[in-house]
Amino acid sequence: MKPYTYQNRVSQLDDMDDHSVLSKSKLHGFYYYAHMLGIYYLIDLIYFNQLGTILANSQTISAVKRDGILMIIWAIYSFTYPYTVYFSHKFGQKKLYIFFISLPFVIFPWFTIKYQLGFIPGAFVGAMASIGFMKEVSYIKRCQKPISLWEFFIYLITPALVFYHDYPKTKKIRLVYCFAKLFNIAYFDILGAVIIAKHIEPAIIGTSDQLLQTILLLFPLTAFWIVLFFLTFENILNLLAEITYFGDREFYHDWWNATTFEEFNAKWNTVVYAFLHTHVYLQLQEWKVSRLWSKVLTFAFSALLHELILITALRQFTPFMTFIMLLQVPVMLALRFLKNTRIGLIYFWFSLLHGVPIIVSYYVLV
Repeated sequence: MKPYTYQNRVSQLDDMDDHSVLSKSKLHGFYYYAHMLGIYYLIDLIYFNQLGTILANSQTISAVKRDGILMIIWAIYSFTYPYTVYFSHKFGQKKLYIFFISLPFVIFPWFTIKYQLGFIPGAFVGAMASIGFMKEVSYIKRCQKPISLWEFFIYLITPALVFYHDYPKTKKIRLVYCFAKLFNIAYFDILGAVIIAKHIEPAIIGTSDQLLQTILLLFPLTAFWIVLFFLTFENILNLLAEITYFGDREFYHDWWNATTFEEFNAKWNTVVYAFLHTHVYLQLQEWKVSRLWSKVLTFAFSALLHELILITALRQFTPFMTFIMLLQVPVMLALRFLKNTRIGLIYFWFSLLHGVPIIVSYYVLV
């Protein structure tokens, strides 16, 4: 098998690109209908002077406001620290760049705990540290010739975790496209904050009964998860791709049509999948590990990264997320017969709708 390769492709649900699956679909209008409903929902809250009150009374949103400066500091650090790896590699200091690649996994827990970051700021810090780690590893393993400081910076902000000297490129930056993505980022940010403050927090605080809490969280968590998906994969990554001329916008496949979780894990986040396939799975294959165990260990590596972020952000060791993710492995093997079936699609959505609230409820009540 070959490393993940990039090619000129558009994002499937990009409403600003005439070549996307969404733009060509006869159901295109439903996207704008849902978009407008969300906008009018926020306008309604603003008109009745509820938006500011809702956000001001939220502990989660207050923590984001309180830790905002620290998040900005960490973001700046995330785009400057990798230069320690760049220079270590440039001068052939192998032990030094291994040290610098590993160090953030000490720094980010220390930073989160020392400054008592809230859950979202803590998760942001952990996610940025993980992204930096993956980019640095790929750069070290795949860089075949020296690149300039500016080229390295462009690589850091390019929405790709597998290093190539030459990525597929677009011809120009579309300013209208960028402004549309910036508007969507602001819109989805506010909408996500409202869902947390108005629907998720009350469900968590209002009851200690896990079953009732799971039921109450089912709809708002699903809505928040979809908002987070559009915010990240459809807007932030596309904006970064646009300003870096990055041509491969296929940051996900049609995960909503997945009939098994094996299919879902390969489709829903191709950015991380590209790294896991190229630098974990194929590396294990080179070491003559069987295909089955290579998949299991790749899955375990991903689970441990997620768990490390959760442990630090929540400041508690309850590896329930890792348990659930690893439990998917035997379940995926047992339910392969459901692939490409209607029952498989129903099973996937049933599991997704109920699985996320169960996990959140567990961490809240532990």
